[in-house]
Amino acid sequence: MNIIQIDYCSNQISVSREAWFNATEIAAMFGKRPIDWLRLPETERYIEALIKREEEKQIKSEVRKSHFTKKHFIKTYKGNSKNFTQSTWLHPKLAVAFARWCDIDFAVWCDEQITAMLTEQPKWKLERKEASIGHKVMSEILQMSRKAEGKETKSYHYTNEARLINAALTGKFKPLNREVLSMEQVKMLAALEVKNTVLIAQGKSYNERKANLFLMAESIRAANASTPAQRI
Repeated sequence: MNIIQIDYCSNQISVSREAWFNATEIAAMFGKRPIDWLRLPETERYIEALIKREEEKQIKSEVRKSHFTKKHFIKTYKGNSKNFTQSTWLHPKLAVAFARWCDIDFAVWCDEQITAMLTEQPKWKLERKEASIGHKVMSEILQMSRKAEGKETKSYHYTNEARLINAALTGKFKPLNREVLSMEQVKMLAALEVKNTVLIAQGKSYNERKANLFLMAESIRAANASTPAQRI
C-alpha cells in the first residue's frame, strides 16, 4: 500500500492513493476507537447496504468477480517495524460516515479531501507514466553520450542520475519511493528529468547539471508557492 500524508489541523493523516484511510489514526485524534463505530447497528446496516449495492452492480454488468463481504471495506493490519503500527483501514466509501461520527467539522473537510483524491488519481497516474518514460529516455541518452566518449555505462551511473534528480526534488541524495509523490512533485520530477536529459546531451558535467537542476527546482517551488494549492 502506497501511503501519503495529509495534514489536518497540524495532525498527519495516512491515506492510500486509492483513498483508503487509517481509521485508527483518525479516531485517536478525537479520543475514539474505530471498533466502537464498527459495532454500531447503523454502521452494520450501512456496510450491508454497500455490500448489497456492489453485488447488484456486478449482476448488472454481468461480470461476477467475487462475493462481497465486510473485508472488502475493512482491513486490519497488525503492523511491524518495516511498515506501520497495528491499525484499521477503511474503504473511501465509509469515509464520510465515519468522519461524521468522529467530528462534524472533520467530516466536511474529509468529504472534500476524498473527492479531490479520487478526481486527482487518474491525472496522477498519467503524470507518473510520463515521468517513468522520461527516466527511460534520460537513461538512454546517458548511455549514448558516454558511448560516444568511449566510456562504459554501469548500473551505478544510472543510480547516480536518479539520485541527482531526487536531490533536486527533495534535497536528499537517496532512493525515493516515487509512488507516494504528490501531483506537483511528480510534475516537477518529470520536468527535472527532461532538463537533465538535455544537459547530458549538451555534454554538461555532473557539477554543472547539479547546479542547473537545483536552480530549476528552486524556481519551480517558488512558482508553486505563489499559486494557491489545489491538491490535498
